[in-house]
Amino acid sequence: MEFVAVDSDRFFLKSVQRKIRDDGLARLAGQSFHYADIGLTAHWGRPIGPGLDSPRRLQKFRRYSDLPPESFEGGRTPDFVLVDGRFRVACVLKTLRALRGERGWTIAMDDYGDRPHFHVVAEFAEIDQLVNGRMAVITAAKPVSSEALDSAIRKYETELD
Repeated sequence: MEFVAVDSDRFFLKSVQRKIRDDGLARLAGQSFHYADIGLTAHWGRPIGPGLDSPRRLQKFRRYSDLPPESFEGGRTPDFVLVDGRFRVACVLKTLRALRGERGWTIAMDDYGDRPHFHVVAEFAEIDQLVNGRMAVITAAKPVSSEALDSAIRKYETELD
């Protein structure tokens, strides 16, 4: 099983890595675990501490939602992207931008149904299904301009939830 995992909680990421290893699913190639340093965090990787709006911290927030380069190594394209954690709207929008023109992909965004502020995603993507009333399943982008998509990305890159 190949995947790229990104999280702002170093301990959670290590526990996922350990679980995959303990279950005999670890592979030497094709599995990447990225700690996304967004500064000091609390429970569930939520940023805390002084300077949440400092230029340096905001830049870390903006980078969090960037897709890891190995997601596209060797001409590969992600076929499934699970978005659950910080900066979810920006993560989904950047994934939609990266997958423009590609086919056969699925994005799953957790807690979509429970959080009305996530519903802006529907301006840019077709919500195909809502699993258990909360997880949005997306398999197609709407035809929107690059400018509109980029503007929304800039707006949501620093939105913590």
